[in-house]
Amino acid sequence: MEERRKEIRKYLTYFSRVIDRETGLLVGYLVDLTTGGALMVSSMPIKTNVVFNLRVDLPEGFASQGQFDLRAKSIWSQPDTDPEFYRTGLQLLEIRPIDLLTLEQLLSNYGLRK
Repeated sequence: MEERRKEIRKYLTYFSRVIDRETGLLVGYLVDLTTGGALMVSSMPIKTNVVFNLRVDLPEGFASQGQFDLRAKSIWSQPDTDPEFYRTGLQLLEIRPIDLLTLEQLLSNYGLRK
């Protein structure tokens, strides 16, 4: 797969829960993140080329709102090295400026370069 990232991704030391805002169901957990995209691990395969309205839960005490919302498109999905999980690449499409600041703080506090 051709590398198209414009930013260096950071692996998260805290795997934030990702919830589908429309269904309220847990979709997966963020594993790495940039301000333009994310890698999510889930227990089920995720359809590609689908736009999701997502809520990302933050570590307890991290931010007053406890979560942030974003719209993301599933770009690719494949089985993980652990056969019980799947990995999905997400392209972030829309995020409010206040939520972007929270995302940047999350990267600063919980992100490790590969």
